[in-house]
Amino acid sequence: LWPFSTLGWPENTPDLAKFYPTTALVTAYDIIFFWVARMIMAGLEFTGKAPFHDIYIHGLVRDKQGRKMSKSLGNGMDPLEIIDEYGSDALKFTLGFMCAQGQDVLVDKDSFKLGSRFCNKVWNASRYILGNLEGRELVAIDEKADADKGAKNGLTELDRWIYSCLNSAAANARAAFESYRYNDGAQTLYEYFWNNFCDWYVEATKLSFWHGDDDEKNRAVSVLLNVLEESLRLLHPYIPFVTEEIYRFLPLEQLAENRKKFAPADKAGRAGYCGMLINAPYPEFSEERNFKSAAERFASLQELVRQVRALRAECGISPDMKLHTAVLIVPGSAAEVFKEKVELICLLGGLSKIDFVTEKPASSIGTVGNGFEAFILVGEGIDSAQLKARFTKEINTETAFAQKVEAKLAGKFAQNAPADIVAAEREKLVNTKHRIEKLTSYLQSL
Repeated sequence: LWPFSTLGWPENTPDLAKFYPTTALVTAYDIIFFWVARMIMAGLEFTGKAPFHDIYIHGLVRDKQGRKMSKSLGNGMDPLEIIDEYGSDALKFTLGFMCAQGQDVLVDKDSFKLGSRFCNKVWNASRYILGNLEGRELVAIDEKADADKGAKNGLTELDRWIYSCLNSAAANARAAFESYRYNDGAQTLYEYFWNNFCDWYVEATKLSFWHGDDDEKNRAVSVLLNVLEESLRLLHPYIPFVTEEIYRFLPLEQLAENRKKFAPADKAGRAGYCGMLINAPYPEFSEERNFKSAAERFASLQELVRQVRALRAECGISPDMKLHTAVLIVPGSAAEVFKEKVELICLLGGLSKIDFVTEKPASSIGTVGNGFEAFILVGEGIDSAQLKARFTKEINTETAFAQKVEAKLAGKFAQNAPADIVAAEREKLVNTKHRIEKLTSYLQSL
């Protein structure tokens, strides 16, 4: 009776007319019959209307062993204690991130570090951007102008890439909310903000602040601030307190005035000024920001940087050491963009120099990507003998492991063990042999 008895029923009150039926009911699956079904029956019986349109059925929060939390087991967690230690936004984001459809959420106190670290990332990235505002003049950004071709206060290809990422994140987050897939929304925004925005875009904009003139620095910080403001809107439903606190430090009136010069109709809710984030319109997909070419070209650049980073780790080379690399590009491929972005690649990949070659250099270790091959040149600060010893040791270790797995599969294990366990062992063997082949090719390159 609760949905209507609290609103003045059986009298036809204004509250009953306004708030009944409601939009959605949120509940765990364990009380569908005992509560949800009976609410619907009572609503139909006494008002002729079901009390809600949608029912969002989520899993139960259990401990790491999958047990239901209870006083008798002593495995319960007080949300107020979690909030005291990690913050309410960390609690909310973690549960939103983990609540996959139809599945219980297995948590302990350490689980909430995920949300805490994400909130810290948002805070620190925002503080860095706001710190770069000092001494700068915010300018109106024309998203249709090409700064790479000399247009003042337009977008570079890097800017178009991050706007494309923001655009996709907005579309996916909206779709997740509308379909009650809150974990998909949280994971989308986590990937967008932590990976695309912080790890790639914010790092890449350092070139503008290090080497750009005043006009370029003003342009770069204005784009950064625009993207940050819309990113805070995206994140607000999941981490409302952190984002609201950051939002009040933004020069919102200046941002709104600048945006209106190129978006007077406030398309996609981007131009209007809102004093509080909770009142700001949620971002939505805009075809004007669907920069496919920029996304594809930057994805190719990311692949190169990732390949070089992986090769560096494979060789045990310190991240602080600047590497001399060579790149062989397949003519006509998307990798042609590398020649235009040498300085950016060197910054993101920790490189001292890039040579563009037509064949594999002598004494180098290589990796293959989509439309290119990348090589680390050995000898310039890299000890060839140490690398040989490292690869030889790893080959011996992997070979011994492969022989052990082969012997296991050749015996009664393959006949008696469950099929999925046997399949997992076979996969281990295949992966180990692939690694041996890779390490052997590295050794031969030296």
